[in-house]
Amino acid sequence: MARYRWIEPAPIPPEGFDLHDSPLLSQILFRCGARGRRDAARFLYPQLDQLGRPEELPDLAPAIARIRLAASRGEQVAVFGDYDADGLTAATILTRALRGIGAVVQTYIPHRIVDGYGLRPAAAERIHRDGARLVVTVDCGTGDDEALAWLAARGTDAVVIDHHQVPDEHPPAVAFISPRRRDSHYPFDGLCAAGLAYQVARALLGDAGAEPLLPLAAVGTVADVVPLLDDNRVLVQQGLRRFGSPAAVGLRALAVDADVDPTAVTAWHIGYVLGPRLNAAGRVATPQPALDLLLTDDHREAVHLAAELTRYNAQRQRETERMLVDAEALLARRAATSPLMVLAGDDWSPGLAGLVASRLVEHHHRPAVVLARGEETSRGSARSIAGFDIAAALQACGDLLVEHGGHRGAAGLTVETANLAELEARLGMLLERTFAGGIPEPALELDAELHPNELTLTTTALVSALEPTGAGNPAPVFFTRGLHVTDARPSRDGKHLMFDAVARDGRATHAVAFQQGGRLGELDRLERVD
Repeated sequence: MARYRWIEPAPIPPEGFDLHDSPLLSQILFRCGARGRRDAARFLYPQLDQLGRPEELPDLAPAIARIRLAASRGEQVAVFGDYDADGLTAATILTRALRGIGAVVQTYIPHRIVDGYGLRPAAAERIHRDGARLVVTVDCGTGDDEALAWLAARGTDAVVIDHHQVPDEHPPAVAFISPRRRDSHYPFDGLCAAGLAYQVARALLGDAGAEPLLPLAAVGTVADVVPLLDDNRVLVQQGLRRFGSPAAVGLRALAVDADVDPTAVTAWHIGYVLGPRLNAAGRVATPQPALDLLLTDDHREAVHLAAELTRYNAQRQRETERMLVDAEALLARRAATSPLMVLAGDDWSPGLAGLVASRLVEHHHRPAVVLARGEETSRGSARSIAGFDIAAALQACGDLLVEHGGHRGAAGLTVETANLAELEARLGMLLERTFAGGIPEPALELDAELHPNELTLTTTALVSALEPTGAGNPAPVFFTRGLHVTDARPSRDGKHLMFDAVARDGRATHAVAFQQGGRLGELDRLERVD
C-alpha cells in the first residue's frame, strides 16, 4: 500500500470561519470556493435552477428539430450508447425522453468484447438494416466518422451527443452536442453523457417532464467519476432526493437487491454498490440485462434483472481478485522493479483489465497496463498516476499499437503481442523522463484538524451536509495530533489494523486503519502518533 505525504491545510482568513454556524464546516466550505454565506448555501443546497440552460449547448436547436421531425413522421430512431453505467443511463434517459414525445425508438448498446467501443461500421450496418432513419449516439460518436459517414451516404441522419474530448473536425452529423466544443456557450464543460442527455431531455419534455429522469442522471454522473461540482453537483443531489420515487422501477429494484434503502441512496452507494452492478454485466457477459433493467416499467421483471446483475457482479468480483493475485505473482517473479507495469495474462478478461490496473496503481503507485494476451494481439486497459498522461504516452508509442484511446488517467488499448516488451520499455522511459527525480510520493491533502472532543456523531452529521462527495469534491480528510495507541492488533484476515487512539486528556476512540495490517510493528515503536 502506497504511503502518503501529508499536506496540511493553509491558514484561512478570519472571514473564512463565518460561512456557516459551524466553524469546522466554514473552513471546508472556504476551501471549496465559498466566499460568502450565499455561496455556501448554493453549495450546500443546490437547486435545479442553478443548472445551465439546454439551449446554451451547441447544435441543440437542429438536434431537437430533427428528433421532433422523426417523431412526427413515425420514423424509427436508433439510440446508440455505451456499455458502461454512464452510457447505459444516458441511453435510457434519451430513450425514455424520445418515447415521451411519441417517437419510435430502438436502443442499442455494443458488446464490449465483440463490438468494441463506439459506433463501428458493423453496428451502423445493423442499425440501417433494422430500418432506422435517425441515429442518436450518446457517450460516443465523436471519433466515429467512418460509421457516421456510411450512414449519411445511405440517407440516415445522425445526432451526436458526447462529452469526450472534441477534435478540430466535428463528426459528420446533423448536430454535434458537446459542452467541450470551442464554440459552446454552456457554462460548465464537465457534464458526463448522462448529464448531457438529461439536458436534451429537458429541451424535449420541459423541466417537469424530465424530472423523473434525474435519478438516472445522478447514477451516470457518479459512476463516470466526473467532478461533483456545479451542474454535476446539482444533478446528483437532486437525483438522490428522488431515488425512492419517481426513479425508474429498475433503479429501485437494484437498490433493494443490494440491500440499500432506495430513499437513502448516497453517492457512495452509487459509486461502490449500484454502479458496479450496472457495469458488471458488460464486463463479464453482455450489457443487455442492465439496459433492460433501466428501461423496464414492470416490477417483477425489474426484480429478476436486478438479481441477475448482482450475480454478474459477484462473478466480476471473483474474476477481478483472481486476476489481481496473478498480476501480483507476475510482479513478484520479476528480477527488477520496472517504473511502469505492463502485465499480460493468457486467461484474463479485457473487460476487467481496468479494474485490476486501478488496484495495482493504488497498491504500488506506479502506472499499470493490464492486458488479456492473445496469440497475435493483446487487449486491455491502462491506469496512471498524477502527473503522467497515459493517453499521451500511448500516442507516443502508437507505432506499436493496433488502437488506443482515453484520457490522462485512464486509457484502453490493443497492442501486437510481439510488441509487449518494447511497449513496457518505451513507456518506462517516458515515465522516467517525466519524473527525472523519481516518482513522488502520493499526496494526501488534509482539510482541518479535529480535536478529540470533536470525534463525535455530531461532527459526522455536520460533515454529511457536504454530500454528495466524490471526484472533484472529495469527502473531507481530518487529522488529529499526539495520540497514544493501545491494543493494536490486526483484523482477523490480517488486512487491516485495529487499535484504540487515546488523546492526552485520556479520551479513547476505537479506530481502524484499512489495508494497513502490515504496519503493526511500526505502532509498537511509537510513543505518540498523528
